[in-house]
Amino acid sequence: MEDLLRKVPKTKKELKIYSVLINKIVSWLKQKINSSNSKGITLGISGGIDSSTLALISELAFPNGCKFYYLKTENDSYTESHIKLLQLKLKTKIEIINLSSCFKKIVKIANIINQGSIANTKSRLFMTTLYGLAFQNKNLVLGTDNFDEYYLGYFTKYGDGGCDLLPFANIKKSDVYAMASLLGVPQEIIDKKPSATLYKNQYDEEELGFKYSDFEKYLLDQTSVSEELIKKIKNIHKQTEHKRKAIPKGPKLK
Repeated sequence: MEDLLRKVPKTKKELKIYSVLINKIVSWLKQKINSSNSKGITLGISGGIDSSTLALISELAFPNGCKFYYLKTENDSYTESHIKLLQLKLKTKIEIINLSSCFKKIVKIANIINQGSIANTKSRLFMTTLYGLAFQNKNLVLGTDNFDEYYLGYFTKYGDGGCDLLPFANIKKSDVYAMASLLGVPQEIIDKKPSATLYKNQYDEEELGFKYSDFEKYLLDQTSVSEELIKKIKNIHKQTEHKRKAIPKGPKLK
């Protein structure tokens, strides 16, 4: 059965479409970095499809201006094996920073016990670290959220959703896979189940309650999916609206 999510460009037309898209992102990154008087970009690498694809595109834009980091809080041989595979494709070194003791202290001292809260705390610690590193390197921080994740609010507010630039925010998950295939992202990374990896056995589609491919069917034609799925997507979009909007400001003094 054809995998509707893991799109692979095959025809000349498809290859051209995604080659043009990659070049557009490269040009967009250059324009944004140059206009901000920054030196380059800082990116957290998770070993997943989005950060891997964005890392390869970032190197096309800034061959000598990328800072890549793998932030870890526990020994994860599965993820680390993908980091090593990606490193073979990159010219820029992926620096590994172990935040395990720091993360455990925060959770313990603050008495954070809810799994979702712990996961969000980890994501915010990662982004705090990336911003600290980016500031001293005079870089901008890239976020990896694609259109599917952004629309569904499937990101941590002020965590992975906290960034200076979101290059993939207008690009569907399936299109990220197509670019990954074209750029030569290791097949093991392309084949793995989408996951935020904020705790063990966390998988995007299980948490959302539907597949990304079904969500993209919904985007194309709502009559092609069930009423139950339509309701679920609309509810998630509405509930996460606060993540996509600017912070509400209080009243003015007249």
